[in-house]
Amino acid sequence: MGVGGLAALGTYKWVEGTMEKDYPRSMKETFDATMEAARRLNLKISSEPLLTPSESKILASTQDGTDVKVELLARPNEITTVKIRFGMMGNIDYSAYFHRQIMRTLGMPEAP
Repeated sequence: MGVGGLAALGTYKWVEGTMEKDYPRSMKETFDATMEAARRLNLKISSEPLLTPSESKILASTQDGTDVKVELLARPNEITTVKIRFGMMGNIDYSAYFHRQIMRTLGMPEAP
């Protein structure tokens, strides 16, 4: 992977209330890290998480009842995109904090 590709992995993308980030890890490893991050954030999983080789979903809620939706998409070259949305409009701070917890679980340096 070139330098440009590695730089893109370190950035967040905020799209209409959903924060996306690419992780240089397999779907299973990223899914497990996301579930661990949800546990650390005391999120209540509201339905059975879906894990497939190409796409995964986690529906949860915060202690105050805010819905949290997480989607994982497998990309080529063992890259997984994680999309996080808190509530109807999204919350950039909570979403970034959730991503930092995923990075911590994966042993990656936390991006700003």
